Amino acid sequence: MDIEVIKIHDLLVKKKIKRIVFIPSKTEIWEIKSNNNNNIYWIDFVKKYCSCKGFYYNNKNRTCYHIRAVDEAITQNGYEIEFLQDSEFNNYLDYLIDNLLDNNI
Repeated sequence: MDIEVIKIHDLLVKKKIKRIVFIPSKTEIWEIKSNNNNNIYWIDFVKKYCSCKGFYYNNKNRTCYHIRAVDEAITQNGYEIEFLQDSEFNNYLDYLIDNLLDNNI
């Protein structure tokens, strides 16, 4: 079995995929917690963007498995959902940026 299929399965089973919905704008950000470390990757599913290193290095060849994991999560309804107010959007982005900096230095 393909290693990325196993990784996607693990993300679904361990409930590591979260859909963040900001109200009232309905802006969505998907969040995936890594199986291997403390990294949190954020995904814009509509734009097919992921904050992982694989997205930057392999995007021309194939979609990173985090984006494929969100697709599977949507298909299987296998994700957590969290609602935040639009007024919390900037704080949430600060949290994501801090996480990226902490785990990529």
